[in-house]
Amino acid sequence: MDRRRFLAGSALTLPALRAFAEHSAAPMKGTEAPSAPLNASAGNAMPASIRYLYIPKPQFWSFDNLDPQFSMGGYTLSFQAFTYGDQQNTFSLDRNSVKQTNDGDNWTVTASQLSWPGQQLPFPGSFEARVTVKNQRVYLNMKATANEKIRGIKVKVHNLPTGKVAQTGWEVDPYFVDVPEPGVNFNYPEYQGGIPVWFLAQSGDKGISFSSLDLDPRPKRFAAYPQNGTLTVDLIVDQDARMLSTSFEAPTWVIEKNTDLQNAIDLRTQLLEGKAGLKRWEDRPDVPQWAREVRLVVTLHGMHWSGYIFNDYRAMMERVKWITDRIGGRKVLFFLAGWEGRYYRTYGNSHVDTRMGGDADFRHLIEFIHQRGAHVMAMFSGNYPSPGLPGYDDYTRDSFFQALPGNLRWSDMRGYVTDWAEIRAGVNEGAPVNPGAPGWRDHLTNQIAMLNRTYKLDGTFLDTQPNGDNDTRYSPLEGLRSIASHLRAESPELLLATESWFDLSLGIVPTSQTPDGPFRWSRKYQRRWAHLSMGEPSRGSTGVHELGHIPYKLDDVLQAYDLAAVAIVEDTIEKAPEAVETVLKYAKAMA
Repeated sequence: MDRRRFLAGSALTLPALRAFAEHSAAPMKGTEAPSAPLNASAGNAMPASIRYLYIPKPQFWSFDNLDPQFSMGGYTLSFQAFTYGDQQNTFSLDRNSVKQTNDGDNWTVTASQLSWPGQQLPFPGSFEARVTVKNQRVYLNMKATANEKIRGIKVKVHNLPTGKVAQTGWEVDPYFVDVPEPGVNFNYPEYQGGIPVWFLAQSGDKGISFSSLDLDPRPKRFAAYPQNGTLTVDLIVDQDARMLSTSFEAPTWVIEKNTDLQNAIDLRTQLLEGKAGLKRWEDRPDVPQWAREVRLVVTLHGMHWSGYIFNDYRAMMERVKWITDRIGGRKVLFFLAGWEGRYYRTYGNSHVDTRMGGDADFRHLIEFIHQRGAHVMAMFSGNYPSPGLPGYDDYTRDSFFQALPGNLRWSDMRGYVTDWAEIRAGVNEGAPVNPGAPGWRDHLTNQIAMLNRTYKLDGTFLDTQPNGDNDTRYSPLEGLRSIASHLRAESPELLLATESWFDLSLGIVPTSQTPDGPFRWSRKYQRRWAHLSMGEPSRGSTGVHELGHIPYKLDDVLQAYDLAAVAIVEDTIEKAPEAVETVLKYAKAMA
C-alpha cells in the first residue's frame, strides 16, 4: 500500500486495523475517539480510536461570512459558489440582489450577483436554488454563474438537531460518530468512498439522509459541525475538472427526514441499477463461470521490496500441490503478490523474474495450477509505476495527475509513509499516474494483455485502483473502463479485480480486496476477499506488504469478506498446517 492511499484514509483488514490502532500514537488534541458505534456487534466493530483518526476535521473562517439564509422545504439553507481562476475564492449570494418565491411545495431563490466574503464587495455572477418537496423528500437543485470558472457549489443546512453521523464506505456494520468540535468531514469518491449518501441519526436508527443523485464520479463532500447548540451540515459538489466553465448546474441533492440508513442506501442502489446499468453478481456478464465456483483465495507471497524471497515459482508450486491435495482446485484462486520480482520496485515493468525461477519455472507454475483445476490471478500496478525502470519516461509522459486540489486528507505530520527499506524516512515511489491518460493506460493494458497471452493467466488485479481524482484532462474511471474493456475483449474468461471500490466502479470490475459497505449492500454486485496485508496463520507475517506482522484471525476474515482467504509465506504450511487446514475445511463447506 502506498503513502497516498493511507493518507486518504485507507482502511484494510480488521486485523490490520487493530494492529495499527495498537501501535499508533494517541490522537492529536481535539481528536478524541467517539463513542461506541450503534447497531454494531463488538466482534465486528472497527476500533473506535482508529476509525476517528481517519475522519478529517473541517476548518473555518475567523469571521462571520453573513451568508443570507432562506427557509425552503422545511429547512434553513444558505449557499456558496467556489471559483477556480485568477480570483479563486468562495463567493456568497449578494444579500442586496436576492429574491425568494414560494408556490406550494416549490421554492426558488435567485441572486443577480454574488458577494465577496463578509458581504464586503459585490462580485459579478448569479445563483439560483430550487427546492421541491415530493413524498416527504426535499429535492434541491442549484446553478451558479460567474466571470471565471465555477469549481463547485455548496449548500449549508442550518439548525439541525444534534445526532450521530454515518458515512457509507467500508463499514460492514453501520458506524455512527458523535459530532465533536470542530466537526467531521467525509468525502466521495474516496479510497473507501462507498456511495454519495450520508446520514444523521437522531432517534435510534431514524434520522435524516443526504444523498446525491449524480451518476458521475464528481467529488462530493459532507461536513457536520456544532453551531449554537444545533448542527450545521455542508453538502458540496465539484464539477468534473475537464468541463470547468463559467456556469455550473449541480446535480440534485435529496434530503429526507424520518428515514434510516438502509433506506437511503436502497434508494441509491435502485438508481444505480435503473440508470447506471449495475447488475447483480449472478447476472453480471463480466464474471466467468469458473469464478462463480471459487470459495477460497490463497495469496502466494513472492519477493519483498527488499529482494527477500518468500516463495519462488517452484516453492509456489509446492504450496499449490499441498492445498489442492486437500480441496478441489476448482474452488481455489491463487493470487500472486510480488511475483514479478521486487514488490512495488518493479511496478510498471512487470515480467517474470530470474531469481524467482525465470520463464520456464513460471510457465510450469501456471500449467500446474491449471492441471490441478485451480485458477491464478496476478497483481499489477494500477497507477504507481516505479521511477527509473525501462520506458518509464515514455509511458508516464503526459500521464501524471493534474487534478484540482483534493479532498481533505491526513497531512504528512499525521500520516504514515511506506518504509519497506526500514530507513525510517520512507521510500520514494514516484508520483501517481492517471489510468485515463493514454500513455500509462495503453502501456498497462498492453503489458497485461501480453502476459495473459503468454502465460494463460486467469485473472488481473489492479493495485491502488479505482481512482476518484478530479483530473483536468483525463477521467481515471473512464481509464479503468477502457483497460477492463480491452483486456476482456482479448480474454473473455478473464476475471478482473481492483484493490478497492466505490459504487460507480462496481459496474466495471466485479471483485475487490476491501471490506463491504453498511448492511453488506455491495455484496449483491461484487465479491471480495481479504487484502494481501492480512497476516498468515504461522506468525502473522504480512509477506510483501509493509505492515510487517498482523495476527491472522479467520473469524475476522469471514465477518468482513465474502470468500475464505489465507496467505502463505515461506514456512506458513510447515509451521501452521492445522490452521491452514481449518481455512480449507471452511472453504469446502461454503455453499
